[in-house]
Amino acid sequence: VVSTNGKLSVRKRFSIRQKSLTIHSSFCPIISQRQGFCVVSASEDMCVYLYDVDREIRTLINKLQGHCSAVFDVSFNADESLLASCDQQGLVIVWQRDNR
Repeated sequence: VVSTNGKLSVRKRFSIRQKSLTIHSSFCPIISQRQGFCVVSASEDMCVYLYDVDREIRTLINKLQGHCSAVFDVSFNADESLLASCDQQGLVIVWQRDNR
């Protein structure tokens, strides 16, 4: 997170362990005017995870399932209404954010 003085600082650390494969992690931070802050993580277990940065416990807020191989990358569009994830087999899933 960039502070008011322009310096980069750690806001939250997540204790997420690598399970079995040595692949890169891909994180997509959401910094918006919407309620709260969250981080999205691609995972080798074929899922996409959303974590709430402001929570101290139970930080996992959603687990998206639909891929058939390790998820390598995630990215939001500019207004954060869509999240794209892609996996090892080349499948791209575009998830639409609920407006609630």
